Amino acid sequence: MSFAIKWGDNTTENDPYSGMLYFDAVTVYTQSYTGQVSKHPVDGGSPITDHFIKQNPVFTISGVFSTDDISTGTTLISDGQGNFPYNTREAPEPVTVTSTDLTVLGKLLPDSLGQFLPELSPTAFIDLAQTDLTEQIREQLIQRLEGIKYNEKTQQFDSFIQLVELYEFTGSLLKKIIPRLVITNLVFREDANSGNALYCDMTFEQVTFAYLKKTTIPKDVASSVKGKSGSKENKGKQDSTKKDVLSPPINEKGPDKDKMGDIAEEL
Repeated sequence: MSFAIKWGDNTTENDPYSGMLYFDAVTVYTQSYTGQVSKHPVDGGSPITDHFIKQNPVFTISGVFSTDDISTGTTLISDGQGNFPYNTREAPEPVTVTSTDLTVLGKLLPDSLGQFLPELSPTAFIDLAQTDLTEQIREQLIQRLEGIKYNEKTQQFDSFIQLVELYEFTGSLLKKIIPRLVITNLVFREDANSGNALYCDMTFEQVTFAYLKKTTIPKDVASSVKGKSGSKENKGKQDSTKKDVLSPPINEKGPDKDKMGDIAEEL
């Protein structure tokens, strides 16, 4: 069981928002499918349920991207459309040792004659070391999580959700593709034994998007709702000036009715 992640459509050459990475090794792979039910407590009984909410599936991978040649079949890994992982590399050539005819002849001749032959040592041919791509891979994974994209027209960064696909292989044969994934968590682990390898834990969530669609209202519906909205009512100009309210004069026998009439005329 081996895995690769792919993002973008790979139709544009050198597109920073498309690519594919292959895990040299996967140590943990989990799939989580969950949901939530409603709970309404009732008197004298157990809670009742009237609906169920399905949560997004969650996939978790703990994998390794290595510079060493721990996986030699990456040249056969592709997305089925001719696109190969960024970290694809060919298997190293076996070490070869060559010797000259003089060296072989020196072993056959007696020492009295072999001493006059030049001393030649066998030559060993070793394949060159692979290029370390761990830092480039780290940056590629972080960019998938940033959620922004540079807009050349506006010359600013816009919000951008980068969807990825998870490819599952059996050997070099493509077994399954999980689409519409968003990286929600990314953890890099380093210790004394990690060396040049990049150890990471990735969490994916499979999402479903809803898009707005503009349409024309049918004539029968438009005519039925025509004029249903209420019109605005003009109440004219309202005076919001604050006024002091005078209390009625009080005498020993109660309010003075004569003076209250004067106050009413003033108001």
